[in-house]
Amino acid sequence: MQPRYVLPAREPARTISLETKSKQVDAWLLRLPMSNPSEAGEELADYLATLNRADVSHDVRAKVIEQLYPVVEDVAGSLREQYGAVPLPLPTKQRRNAELAQRLLLETADCYKTLTLDWLNKRFHLFGGQPLPHYLQRILLSLQAVLDVCYETHESCPHGLWVDLHQTYNYALRNGLHGVVPEGSKQMLSLEQIYLATLLMALADPYHFPQSELVWAKDIIARYANLANLHPAEEAIKGNAGLFLVEVNTDAPPRPLAREPHPMNPRWDLLLTTTELAKHLALVGAHLRGHEDAEKLGLPDAARDPAYATMLRRLKLNWGASLQRMAQRRRHQGGREFEVCLGFKSVHTLISPPVSKDAIVYGSSGHDPAPIRLRCKTVNDSMGGLSLRHSGPGLQVRVGDVVGIRQGDAFWSIGLVRWFRIPAAGEVYFGVQLLAPQADAVQLRRIDNGRQWPGLLLLPNPVTRQAPMLLSLPSAFAPDVTVEARTAQGKHTIKIEKRLESTPSVDVYRFQMEEVVVPTGAR
Repeated sequence: MQPRYVLPAREPARTISLETKSKQVDAWLLRLPMSNPSEAGEELADYLATLNRADVSHDVRAKVIEQLYPVVEDVAGSLREQYGAVPLPLPTKQRRNAELAQRLLLETADCYKTLTLDWLNKRFHLFGGQPLPHYLQRILLSLQAVLDVCYETHESCPHGLWVDLHQTYNYALRNGLHGVVPEGSKQMLSLEQIYLATLLMALADPYHFPQSELVWAKDIIARYANLANLHPAEEAIKGNAGLFLVEVNTDAPPRPLAREPHPMNPRWDLLLTTTELAKHLALVGAHLRGHEDAEKLGLPDAARDPAYATMLRRLKLNWGASLQRMAQRRRHQGGREFEVCLGFKSVHTLISPPVSKDAIVYGSSGHDPAPIRLRCKTVNDSMGGLSLRHSGPGLQVRVGDVVGIRQGDAFWSIGLVRWFRIPAAGEVYFGVQLLAPQADAVQLRRIDNGRQWPGLLLLPNPVTRQAPMLLSLPSAFAPDVTVEARTAQGKHTIKIEKRLESTPSVDVYRFQMEEVVVPTGAR
């Protein structure tokens, strides 16, 4: 059975003004303003959109897209340089560049989808070999690149993208092409390798990743994806951990069977098995915790970053389908309003006790902006945190950011941003894990080298059984370090015991204090 693609309606070629001869296309490409990626991208996307609607022959279309494809890759890469390192949500110009990159890649995929169906509908194939693996690979790579844009910008996935991915791979699987590497391909990847990498990245839950860690996750997938495998669904093995159902006729990523039992159709549905992959990541994580050398483990230099082990554990849990919610969400119709402040330094400044004008506050500068307070409404909540919505400008957010949150004149509760998504311009949904109902903003001095840094002490709470935790700027401290904490009550010695978590914005430690201090806000 052919893939069921939805493509734009074709118009007679005589009604469309389009240069399709090889020399004409080359001359047109030479005139593209490559120094201006936005303008070049618009022209390329418009040309492809016109080509996809033109009723031209298969051979003409194939020659044109092969001329255009290297330029599409270059322009998409240049557009990424415009939005890739910009704080989120993206400003208007960078958002347009990201949307243009998506449009360019989707039009490219549509062109290869059209070529695929045209070839399959041909009655005779006398010359030219077998181009289908090449077409299918380009479809998968283009759609995978669209998802990469969505993950990097935390935008929602375009409608219809997942069903096209599933249909493309399913056709290749049912016709014995899934293991083929197209001849002359720049990326020596089979169709199954590309599809499997796309599924694993979706299951890694990339909206929970800081932007910097997406590269690490891709590297892990490139190294170990061969430990996962795809096969037709079988009712007999439903419900086992490490199994994910791929419904090829739906516009949705795979879903874990252990958490969401679902009837399967062995004729069409696929199963992704990740048990061995999850086990291997657990083994690699154990070696890292044992301080084995990253190079000997075959890992990149990034594995020396404290956040790398945290990422490995998250991947292991996601790919092992082991992440279970500990508490049910409660949805809110109208939403309760909270005051929110984002960022470690902003929260520290917000809850710090007043200091004299000539006091030196280490870890900050006179150029730091004043803390920004935003009004957000709840989407849902649970015992462990909140899902919030912010509409309008003024919000910049990163996964792993420290959050101060309160209602009315209550104390500032402290949490961490665990995920966020941008469904539309000017709107952000984000999830906050609450760590403590209040905290002390203190100044900390390392005993070993005398360096001083700001910190947030989340002190023991007998009601919530909260363990004492210290939040600090990344790499300011380390396990087994002794520091002096200056609080409103005086100086106290703290022994840092263990790093619980590391994000690009903050390190979280467990500590012991020589004397228990009541949080400032409680006195």
